[in-house]
Amino acid sequence: MRKALCVLFAAALALMSLLGTATAATPVEINLGVPAEVGAPAQPDVSAQALSCGSGNMCAWPVSDGSSSRCSWGSADPDWQGGDVRCSWSGTRAVRAAENAGASTSYTRVCLYPGANYSGSTAYYIPRGVEAPNFPNVLIRSHKWVTGNTCW
Repeated sequence: MRKALCVLFAAALALMSLLGTATAATPVEINLGVPAEVGAPAQPDVSAQALSCGSGNMCAWPVSDGSSSRCSWGSADPDWQGGDVRCSWSGTRAVRAAENAGASTSYTRVCLYPGANYSGSTAYYIPRGVEAPNFPNVLIRSHKWVTGNTCW
């Protein structure tokens, strides 16, 4: 299972690099959350620390191990650089890790956008309760919780 996930992640990264060079007429969503296989034995991973995001929040870090500079929100934010919660590094540093620790069952995912006011050609999403320690290293400027299978 772990090998298959690694291959899937590598394929997704390759696809994202191709998407970065093409102009898409429609938005592209990338699912960053892969739920663990039920009943599978836990595999120790000493290469990455667990992310730490308070219950009910969406958190983002500019480092993949979540060791520094966490930005955390308890609600949607249309502009990480000018909203109620300002993420000081978001204008110049890409998100390398994120977690959706949302507690409300009213929402199924958090959508992250490269532009202010939930805009941009690509939306990234993380299902509720999922950590994304290998976020695809892109600048993110806004996010919101949504219900359903789309960010648009």
